[in-house]
Amino acid sequence: MSSLYWLARGGIALAGKTPRPMRYALSSGLSSASYLGWRSKRLVTRQNMSKVLCLPVSDPRVRRAAFLSWGNYGRTASDLIYFPHMNMNEIDARTQDMTQGGTWREFVRQGLEPGNGTVIATAHFGSWDIAGAMVARYFPMSAIVETFKDQQFNDLMQGHRLAKKVGVIPMESAPRQVLRDLHQNKVVAIVADRPMTRETGVEITFFGHTTYVPAGPAALALKAGATILPGFVWYGRKKQLFVRAFPPISTQPVTGLEERNREIARLTQGIYNALEEMVREWPTQWFMFRPFWPAEDGAQG
Repeated sequence: MSSLYWLARGGIALAGKTPRPMRYALSSGLSSASYLGWRSKRLVTRQNMSKVLCLPVSDPRVRRAAFLSWGNYGRTASDLIYFPHMNMNEIDARTQDMTQGGTWREFVRQGLEPGNGTVIATAHFGSWDIAGAMVARYFPMSAIVETFKDQQFNDLMQGHRLAKKVGVIPMESAPRQVLRDLHQNKVVAIVADRPMTRETGVEITFFGHTTYVPAGPAALALKAGATILPGFVWYGRKKQLFVRAFPPISTQPVTGLEERNREIARLTQGIYNALEEMVREWPTQWFMFRPFWPAEDGAQG
């Protein structure tokens, strides 16, 4: 068996016996050290945060937010390792619903009412794995996931998601399986925030700047006639978790390529409007360590 597999098994077993404060302190310390020692990623994170905070890259507030985001990412990574030990009843008990105009479960039900499924568009924000496990407790749900090259390690990690009732859709075969699940009126979760090039992505405005992101979530929802529901789970102080869903975005029937492209652009912008609202309020919970805006848009400071 592979060394990566055994390393993961050992880490998971150890995580199950380690108190949460100690796990979080260790993982946050390691990720913060990575930030300090990884110059290229440090600069990229600061450039992204400068857009979010509308401040020069050199501003101390930008530097602090970038550093804290890596520390918070350590907490997310720690919970991924701890995932098979996680008690979802306990997670529900310490999660506060911040959804406006209803509850997150009510919004998911609204999204499923037309009968064509719902695409939950989330992001590298807070904990997307905890979010998926929360939804899967109440609704039939699958998530698009990246496949690890090491097959034993991949089977181990995906098996933990399956144990939490989260169906696994490998990214390389996603379109067909996503459409199948949506046609069965299921929930499909997609981590949507990936930077693309002008040639391969959809143009959106994010924090007042133009960038390009995948068309996939909107295109799949449009093809199935599904709704899109932006949703996020993130961390508060100590044991606290928050969840927020946004109202479902309905797809509109289209005829012709030009109309389709406009609808995909509208739906995609809707996803990122919700994400912008979340990141604006909780910037250090957004884990974007790749350049999210085109270089020609200019780095501040």
